[in-house]
Amino acid sequence: MKKVFVTGLLAMNLYGYTQIYVGEKCKITFFSETKLENIDATNSVTKPVFNSKTGDFVIQAAQNAFVFKSAFMQEHYNENYMESEKFPYAKFIGKVKETIDYSKDGTYNVTMEGTLDMHGVTLPRTITGTITIKGGTITMDSKFEVKVADHKIKVPSLYVEKIAEVIQVTFHADMIVFKK
Repeated sequence: MKKVFVTGLLAMNLYGYTQIYVGEKCKITFFSETKLENIDATNSVTKPVFNSKTGDFVIQAAQNAFVFKSAFMQEHYNENYMESEKFPYAKFIGKVKETIDYSKDGTYNVTMEGTLDMHGVTLPRTITGTITIKGGTITMDSKFEVKVADHKIKVPSLYVEKIAEVIQVTFHADMIVFKK
């Protein structure tokens, strides 16, 4: 995880007067709803990095850090669908498009444009959400969808009715100032 953090910091060009935030608490969940079965998992160990001066944002989530209610589902997710040994991370690199005064408390609707790299497929993405600033902490929230087929994730025919074609993803992070 430290490697991801350092990579994120370098990608944001720390030189100069930038304000870097790192995820103190982060939670990524996904939900697959079908008539036969609902599947959900949570990753709470990811540490996103955000540069409030440039709007640059990076997050890299380990696939094997998603925890399921069933160990069987978790095993199948990592071995059969995400092929976590071959594609260990999902990564989003983007930029907040709106200009925000991060010194003022408030809640702001934002649009982040970037790329989502998952299962070896990198695609452009536009993700909407909110940024809430309160007392020097930045909270980021978003809900978006990921089409399984877009990232060439193969669902065995035996399970095609148990896995949704579109997965609902929820992201929440409390970001604090990175202290050098």
